[in-house]
Amino acid sequence: MLDWETLILSLLYYYGHLVGLSNFEFDWNTGRVFTAKWSTLYAIAIDSIIFILYIYHWTGNTNIANVIFGKANKLHEYVVVIMAGMRIATGLFTVIHRWYQRKRLMDLTKQVLRIYISRPQVKRIYRKGILIKFISGSVTDLLQAAFILNVMGQVDSQFFLGMALQFWMAAILNLAISQHYLIILFVRAQFRLLNSELRQVIAEAMELSWNPPRPGAFMTRCCYLSDKLEDIAKIQSQLHKIVNQLEETFGIQGALVYAGYYLSSVSTIYLTYSTLKHGYASMNMTLTAWILSCFWCFFYYLDGMLNLSVMINVLEDHKEMLHLLEQRTLFAPGLDVRLEESFESLTLQLIRNPLKIDVMKFYEVDRSSTMAMFGNLITHSIFLIQYDMENF
Repeated sequence: MLDWETLILSLLYYYGHLVGLSNFEFDWNTGRVFTAKWSTLYAIAIDSIIFILYIYHWTGNTNIANVIFGKANKLHEYVVVIMAGMRIATGLFTVIHRWYQRKRLMDLTKQVLRIYISRPQVKRIYRKGILIKFISGSVTDLLQAAFILNVMGQVDSQFFLGMALQFWMAAILNLAISQHYLIILFVRAQFRLLNSELRQVIAEAMELSWNPPRPGAFMTRCCYLSDKLEDIAKIQSQLHKIVNQLEETFGIQGALVYAGYYLSSVSTIYLTYSTLKHGYASMNMTLTAWILSCFWCFFYYLDGMLNLSVMINVLEDHKEMLHLLEQRTLFAPGLDVRLEESFESLTLQLIRNPLKIDVMKFYEVDRSSTMAMFGNLITHSIFLIQYDMENF
């Protein structure tokens, strides 16, 4: 049987090296994380080429907005320049950031692989999430590449180079976000597995409390369940550490990504309004380009929603663990003291150190903040459209 999730992860691994994002290597089977001369030199060379090409491109003066839109006004120009500039800045920062955080990323990868090797059964839980993410990310990149090929004959070489560099930056950024998504997805799968194991422990402890067997078997079973709870607490602590280190390592990049999605959403709504107002033909867009743009927007924001939903689901799975532990109040008195202490220790561990996902301590990712962000997005989009209606 084809292990396609391993195939997808391998493709993403080599793709990261190809585009210049990854600068170290690791072995899935042994968990070894290391640097190699050839991969380091290749990453240095390909990243240097990126910056050289950007320096060359910036010497030109192509007006992107007027090439894309025939009726580009000043507001269109500002919106397109901000969108393109934000994506370029985030992509270039991601390249530099990977070198700056190289050791921390290697340590983070080592922690993830260590848990993965010790609990490989988690693969069956996150395989669907890997496939959905791979499809959405791949289609997004392919549609952007198709859009660039569609406008190839309409622009000069300087503009085409700029479009190609933007695609390169988008590919790097998309892959970096995918790597963050995969780590969070791995953590979520581990939490789901822990919750499943915790349910079994609670069910057996409930049975022991109300229907205790002979004293010897009772003590043996209580000790076994206590050991299971200690293992669950240990793995939960390791997963918590991975999430905290992940958010610290990707903090600035995460802030740029959030800002990019926010500005891109406002800009997309405004440009959609402009296209409906003037028509795609008068905006110097072909029907093919307009269709490609619509499909790209759909998969781009679908990909963004996947990234957001997996973080929220991790928080929900973590809260579910605490809710499961509340069932211990239904136990009959008389359980072994060590087992009772193990339940108490795990409960205190979760209460004292709750799992949080934030962006540089400024923005906490949860359902309420997400809804507030969507509300602000709609408000700012309306302001931009009103400004266009009043002045253009």
